[in-house]
Amino acid sequence: MDGVLVNVSGSYRRAIEETAEELTGKPTPAGAVQRFKDLGGYNNDWKLTAAIVAEAGVDVSYEAVITAFQKRYKGDNWDGLIAGEPAIIDGAKTLGALAEAGYAMALVTGRPDAEARWTLARFEWTKFFPVVIGMEAQDGKGKPDPFPLTKAMSLLATPVEPSRAVYVGDTGDDMIAARAAGMFAVGVVPPYIEFEGHAQRLRECGAHEVLRHPDEIVALVSRAA
Repeated sequence: MDGVLVNVSGSYRRAIEETAEELTGKPTPAGAVQRFKDLGGYNNDWKLTAAIVAEAGVDVSYEAVITAFQKRYKGDNWDGLIAGEPAIIDGAKTLGALAEAGYAMALVTGRPDAEARWTLARFEWTKFFPVVIGMEAQDGKGKPDPFPLTKAMSLLATPVEPSRAVYVGDTGDDMIAARAAGMFAVGVVPPYIEFEGHAQRLRECGAHEVLRHPDEIVALVSRAA
C-alpha cells in the first residue's frame, strides 16, 4: 500500500520523524527513515521509530512509541496525518483496468488492518481488494518473510499459484518476500525517493522489473499475459 498506492512522505514518514524527535529531544537525522528501510526488517513503522529512538541513546518503552506515533498518524478520530495522504496510483483507471481484465487482487501491508481498510474505503478501492492481509493477520511473520504473500494467494476466491502471481512493492523486503513466495517481483520507486539508487536496491533484492510509477503495471501484465 505505502509507496505504491499511497504517498506516505507526509504521513507515515513524517510521523516517524516527529515522534522520534519528540521522544529524543533531537531532530531526526536526515535520511534515517530510508536508511532503516534499506536495512530490511522495518516494514513496521512503530518498530522503525523505536529503532531511531534507541539509536539516539534514549530508553523509551515500545508502548510509548506507539502512543506518540498514533496520536500524530491516526489522530483522535481518523483526523491525523492519515487523512491527508494523497494517492500515487490512479485507482479508478489502473485498478479498474486490472479488475476488468479479470485479475484477482489482494493487499498485503504492514499497516494495522483498520488503517489499511480505512484508507481503501477513503479512496473507494475496497471493491478491488477482497483480501487484505494487515499486520494482525501475519502471525508475527511480516515481510521479508513470504508468509503474508502466500496467505493472500490462498485466500482469493480462486487460489492463485505463485508462478502465476505478480507482487508489487516499493522496498527491498517486498522483493525478497515475493521471490521467496515464488512470485514475479515488481518494484516501484515512490515519487519521494531518488529513482536510480532505489531501483538498484530493488534489483539487488530480487526485482524482476522496476517501474517509475504503479500505473505502468497494466502494460506490464498485458505484455506478460
